[in-house]
Amino acid sequence: AQIGVSSALISCVGRDPLGDEILEVAGHKRVDVEFVTRARIGLPTGTVLVTLDEHGNATYELVKPAAWDEIRVPKKALDAVSKARAFIYGSLAGRSPNNLDQVDRLLDVKGPMKFFDVNLRPPFADPPLVMDLAKRADVLKLNDGEVGQLAHWVRTGEAISDTPRDDASIARDCQTLAEATGVYRVCVTRAEEGAALWDRGELTTAPAPHVEVRDTVGAGDAFMAGLMVGLTRGMDHRRVLENACRLGAYVASHYGATPLLPPELTQPLR
Repeated sequence: AQIGVSSALISCVGRDPLGDEILEVAGHKRVDVEFVTRARIGLPTGTVLVTLDEHGNATYELVKPAAWDEIRVPKKALDAVSKARAFIYGSLAGRSPNNLDQVDRLLDVKGPMKFFDVNLRPPFADPPLVMDLAKRADVLKLNDGEVGQLAHWVRTGEAISDTPRDDASIARDCQTLAEATGVYRVCVTRAEEGAALWDRGELTTAPAPHVEVRDTVGAGDAFMAGLMVGLTRGMDHRRVLENACRLGAYVASHYGATPLLPPELTQPLR
């Protein structure tokens, strides 16, 4: 929403103070929360325990049970998705059978460009499920560790860490995923080394701005926002990556997942 895009959230929160706060804060940040439902009594708003290492990099523990395991998608949300330019869905939402059914309904909607955000967060890192969800996308977005792990799984059946270390390896892993899913746009984030966008065999790269990393929470989401806006507007791929990297780097250089973005970052995307 900060970059001038009309944004809506489809999720579920509990009937508790955290749920109240999420709806209030999101509304103040101009995010449409009309499609965020309230969970049944006793199911709490989802929480994530975040641990930062000495470099500001985060590890996550997703607490269960959580309201967002029981997302309900009303028809008016399906109508809104059909009119949208983009729809973003993530692999973590698929950890419950209920959500898989709801995501399936959303992905059946024709119209928007569909972006799939891969998050291989143990214990919710099931390669067959992730790959099935990926097949429904137009664009895949994942980090270098995730593209290596999934590509290795496709080639060998083993989901082990296999992070690509150079452009040629990234391109090879992207092609492996493309051939396995039928999705021919794959974006790979590489932390302080920037990002790469593989599009039907052509790899475009961009460096990340040098910043002092304080907190990486939210940096990937900021990057995704820049990627989504750039691709839906048909921007040059190098420019898309540069804008997205600047957004991600800025968020990583601040504490908190949603710092106020300065005009020099948002203006190129408007």
